[in-house]
Amino acid sequence: MISIKDITSEERATLEDMKKNHPVYTPRMRAHAVLLSVSGFEVQEISEIFGVCRQSVATWLRGWEKHGLCALLDKPRSGRPRKMAV
Repeated sequence: MISIKDITSEERATLEDMKKNHPVYTPRMRAHAVLLSVSGFEVQEISEIFGVCRQSVATWLRGWEKHGLCALLDKPRSGRPRKMAV
């Protein structure tokens, strides 16, 4: 199972800031998931905390390992933007 073993102090500070201050919920949630993984939580536990499937959490963590902070942000999508933020 995938887990994040260690991160630098700069990465930790950036993730903490993103978890608290990002204007959109989903990147805040993903940053929190990475921090939980570093703290020793397993993918199943993180998925239960956020109410998402294990595959979603694993995707977030793999994205973090491959692309870092950029992987936690939503990419632009086609179509009309949502009227109400989550």
